[in-house]
Amino acid sequence: MSTVINELRKIEGNSEKIKLKKLAVSKSSGRVDFEFISDKAVGDEVLGEVKSVVAKYLPVGFSVGNLSIVKRVADGELVSRSAFDFIESKYKSVAHSLAPGDISSVINENGCTYTISATDDVCRYFTDNGVLEQINGYLEGEYCSAFYGELKNVGKSQINTEILKVKTNSTEYETLNVRSLKVADPVKLWGDEIDPYAVYMADSALVSGDVTFAGTVSGIMQKETKNGKTMYVVEFSDTTGKISGKIFKTIEKEKKMEKIQVGTQILTRGDLSLFNGVNSYVVRDLSFCVFPSDFVPEERVGKAVPSEYSLIFPERLTDVSQGDLFTVEKPTEECLKGKSFVVVDIETTGLSYAGGDKITEIGAVRIVDGKIVDKFQTLINPEQSISREITSLTGIDDSMVANSPTFDKVIPDFYKYCYGSAIVAHNIEFDYKFIKFMAQNSGYTFKNAGIDTLAFSKSALPRMKNYKLNTVCGYFGIQFLHHRALSDAHATAQLFIKLAELKKSLPETL
Repeated sequence: MSTVINELRKIEGNSEKIKLKKLAVSKSSGRVDFEFISDKAVGDEVLGEVKSVVAKYLPVGFSVGNLSIVKRVADGELVSRSAFDFIESKYKSVAHSLAPGDISSVINENGCTYTISATDDVCRYFTDNGVLEQINGYLEGEYCSAFYGELKNVGKSQINTEILKVKTNSTEYETLNVRSLKVADPVKLWGDEIDPYAVYMADSALVSGDVTFAGTVSGIMQKETKNGKTMYVVEFSDTTGKISGKIFKTIEKEKKMEKIQVGTQILTRGDLSLFNGVNSYVVRDLSFCVFPSDFVPEERVGKAVPSEYSLIFPERLTDVSQGDLFTVEKPTEECLKGKSFVVVDIETTGLSYAGGDKITEIGAVRIVDGKIVDKFQTLINPEQSISREITSLTGIDDSMVANSPTFDKVIPDFYKYCYGSAIVAHNIEFDYKFIKFMAQNSGYTFKNAGIDTLAFSKSALPRMKNYKLNTVCGYFGIQFLHHRALSDAHATAQLFIKLAELKKSLPETL
């Protein structure tokens, strides 16, 4: 194949960096499909020459089928994310000790150099197992460039290196079947043809990597990346959930994007991963389709609500500050009357629930008729080592959770505590999805409506410098101990009430 590639690189107008990404042979028909990647887009004339060259080298009885040359050039942000995604998929236990921000990348004329900042234990593990070489190979297969990896040792950690050898993707995470639906009449807009079977968006926590979604477009916007690149963000829904797909802008796609409007039904295939605890979906292939008008999602039957609390009992919480002692009680805001909310926060061993990270603490408070009435809190034994970085952030270490109940013991009581209430959290995409994923593996299905105080804050306070919990709470004078579950939940509950009073309405539920 190297002879073919060398000849392709000599074609005028073609790239000297062209690579073969995928080859598929049909023995029955003799068709051979090729997918090449390049650092620049090519026209039909060059594509025709490439097909002619490739055909010369095929054995007798075989012919060129589909052949495409896809421009795949990585910027620094893409490289960092892709490198982290590779580590998270292949070395889950090591990924517990890293965050996407620990990988930085620099693009230059010779290729891309990325740097992984890690503790000495992780650096040693990467060196012993040739992880950088594996990352380089993966990146070179995904993008048309050369890659060079280096390690930056940030010092010692308390991580037990033996835990790095433990396979953490336990079979309990394979008990849930991924549900799918079938769309009709797919018509390619760009990229490759897509099989008409799409994953339920409600099951996005159970999948990663190459994933197909389908749904109706509800919003389109353009955003600038940190590196000055432009991308489209297309939000679409299949009635089970919503996905925001990122589409990096090209001349070809810019013209075709005009055909996608709110209400358009689309079928997409792309790369799904977790980025900072939130789903990141980069669309690679896109087709129009007809979404089934009679679609009714297949329901999962979960366990019934327990009749009694058995382990963790809610405790009354009187939310009165010294400054409120002699003030007249404010009337309940109309939008909060007659409603019940459970405001929740969790602490975890890492960001990837599907990759094996676990919950170490649940803190929750209940709001009834606009008043905070009780609390639910417990530490949880994650049955795995807690890294030094997580301990530094939360104050929770292995010794604190050693005698705590495991999640399967806690979830019946927490499910009962939440039943009949809307779930509220700051960045609900992380907390609620984490809980729902682990709960499903214990047989409990959360169907509660969700409200995100992060989005609510952006709507109510459009000129804040950022919308971190401590920043927004500071605006209202709410003080709390950050990064402990109950304290964060209590602060979020106070914030939620303040936002409801300010807006005099509630946001749309998830």
